[in-house]
Amino acid sequence: MVKMVSRLSGENNNSYAYRAIKEGIVSLNLLPGQLLSLGELTEALNVSSTPIKIAIWKLQQEHLVDVIPQVGSYVSRINLELVEEAAYMWFDLEKEYLKSACHSFSKEHMNQLKMNLILQETLLGQKDIMNQKELARKFNELDDQFHSIIFHAHHRTNTWKAISHMTLDYHRMISFSQHPFEQMIAEHKEIISIIENKEIERVERALEKHIFKPIDDWRNVYKEEVC
Repeated sequence: MVKMVSRLSGENNNSYAYRAIKEGIVSLNLLPGQLLSLGELTEALNVSSTPIKIAIWKLQQEHLVDVIPQVGSYVSRINLELVEEAAYMWFDLEKEYLKSACHSFSKEHMNQLKMNLILQETLLGQKDIMNQKELARKFNELDDQFHSIIFHAHHRTNTWKAISHMTLDYHRMISFSQHPFEQMIAEHKEIISIIENKEIERVERALEKHIFKPIDDWRNVYKEEVC
């Protein structure tokens, strides 16, 4: 069941219920295919049924919840088609920004990438004492921030927000398959090296490996939808 999460300052019941359930789904505390019990959610989050129903409707629009009339609401299965669609859009845009970064990338943004990388390595150093789901959730947040820096450097913050929204299933896939974070850190280091050394010819291959290798690994193990 969804874990109790702290309310943000000024957060109303609708926003709180939506955020709590969404975090539960993305972090895999609510597993693909799991029934979302209205009674259990209202009790766990200490809100009435209305905010829960609104949250479920919104999450249905985001392909994170499936609603079957007269049956119930379930956490959506991880859909490979949606994962690939988001990944191709991500790849097509970021490769151009990385090529541009090889020509011009501020010291401030480079320092932000390196600081983010330090945080990733620090987090990984705690893997033996952390819950795997919590580790995956925090690492996915840092991964999101890493790539957002590249988009922000090109004044495309809203573009990254749209991609981040589309890649929710991608990150569920990463968490579910327990894709090695050591490999992702190594690939982030490679991206930084490419920018610093202005190696435009390496951009597409490095980014392709970073984005699509987890999908290939997933395809080799699971069917298109996982419950």
